[in-house]
Amino acid sequence: MIAHFQLMARYNRWANQRLLAAAGTLHEEALWADRGLFFHSFLGTMNHLLVGDTMWLARFQEEPPPVGLALDSVLHRELPDFIAAREALDERILAFTKGLRDAQLGTILDYRTSNGDRVSSPFAGTLSHLFNHQTHHRGQAHGALTGLGAQVPGLDLIYFIRQGGGITSKPLGSGG
Repeated sequence: MIAHFQLMARYNRWANQRLLAAAGTLHEEALWADRGLFFHSFLGTMNHLLVGDTMWLARFQEEPPPVGLALDSVLHRELPDFIAAREALDERILAFTKGLRDAQLGTILDYRTSNGDRVSSPFAGTLSHLFNHQTHHRGQAHGALTGLGAQVPGLDLIYFIRQGGGITSKPLGSGG
């Protein structure tokens, strides 16, 4: 299971890099255009992911919750600043998954929601949520960029695996 979470962390970084490279081909104002998404725009949605990932990572690492963050907070208005923050957070997520231990995955995670409610949920399932949440909103962001005219490459996990991101994957006919 740890290998799976490490794969998802690598995939997350790869998908974010591809998506943000495509965003870089558009004017900044287009990235804030309301595209009918839950968080309205491409950068509104991507900021939501940055906030959510920051909150979840603090919970997983048993750190105090970030102060003053709401799910719709805008942490970075300009794309270069956002990219730098996203890359740094993706590296933190990678490092976190490298430090996972089997025993940890079987525990219960106790934390407070963004509304302040106390909840408990299985650690492994909640970590799965982190990556599923990213994929969900990245799909919306991908659609927003496509609608704005950007040439956005495919972000499917299988493309990442075929490019060697799965590390243990072998091409057809390689015997194994």
